[in-house]
Amino acid sequence: MISDIVVLADDPNNEIYRAVTLSNDSWLILSQCVEAFAETYRTRHSQTIATYVTRNQLEEAQREADKMNALLRKLDQLQVSIV
Repeated sequence: MISDIVVLADDPNNEIYRAVTLSNDSWLILSQCVEAFAETYRTRHSQTIATYVTRNQLEEAQREADKMNALLRKLDQLQVSIV
């Protein structure tokens, strides 16, 4: 989380003091890791499914697509519960 606070000082120069608080939100980082894993998994698994389709192994492609969708749904649920 990044918060930005601006306060006007009571001095003749009317200087502006700026306090910035930086902190790593570990839950946000974890959520981004889940997202990155899901994207990598989707890309790699899509290539596997495409191989089955080009080999005309459509039943196997469908089973793999179902497995991929199930895992991606679980990852989406995990990401929603984290954030």
